[in-house]
Amino acid sequence: MSGFTKLFSSIVDSTIWREDDKTRIVWVTMLAKSDRAGRVMASIPGLADAARVSLEECLAAIGKLSSPDKWSRSTEHEGRRIETVDGGFRLLNYVKYRELR
Repeated sequence: MSGFTKLFSSIVDSTIWREDDKTRIVWVTMLAKSDRAGRVMASIPGLADAARVSLEECLAAIGKLSSPDKWSRSTEHEGRRIETVDGGFRLLNYVKYRELR
């Protein structure tokens, strides 16, 4: 079953857009691969392959996406974007953005 993810134009005004190219690519890949609950069922090597980045670049991106973001517009989860779950990752604000508009 294929999924659908909203991509808001405000992404270019968010702090994610200040990250390096590889982190942004991993983030957009996670958005594209996520299910209706915001889960991305992928190993780190699988995610790296899907994003077409090296394993090291993917690990660095996962570290940034799971860390607090002092400047994030979202105060939920201290600005963190993802958390690790059994079988992959969960996009922390996915449902919130899915339900907008």
